Amino acid sequence: MQRRQKILVLSKFQRWFLYVFVAYTAVFLTIFGLGLFIWFRLVLQELLNVAGLLSPTFIATVQKHTVFAAVVLVVFLLVLLSVAAMQALLFSRRIAGPIFALARHLEKCAEKGRLEPIRLRQGDLFVDLAEKLNVLAEKTPSTRASDS
Repeated sequence: MQRRQKILVLSKFQRWFLYVFVAYTAVFLTIFGLGLFIWFRLVLQELLNVAGLLSPTFIATVQKHTVFAAVVLVVFLLVLLSVAAMQALLFSRRIAGPIFALARHLEKCAEKGRLEPIRLRQGDLFVDLAEKLNVLAEKTPSTRASDS
């Protein structure tokens, strides 16, 4: 199996895809994190109201851990965002690679003046499209043969 050497094959498309995917994921994670933090603060506030009967050191300990919980939540959301960015990059390569290969193949066919079969890597997206192009290549007579 042939491996792609470049990370960004169709850089304009891949940058757009990465930006949009990461932006949507960041919005989702921000809303999720804020909702979780607000819920946590409400529960904590109720706990502190009940804890008024308890010692002041207990309340101070809970408040100290609240800051730690917020930091952990932010770090967790940043890790999730970076995982989403990596996943978006890998997914965009699965889309951009076959498109790049098809475009390059069609350019070579145009230079030669005839449509030739194409082979994509196993597991690539658009393999069905390549197979249909190969059927077309078999049915289409060579334009150079018709020129003679």
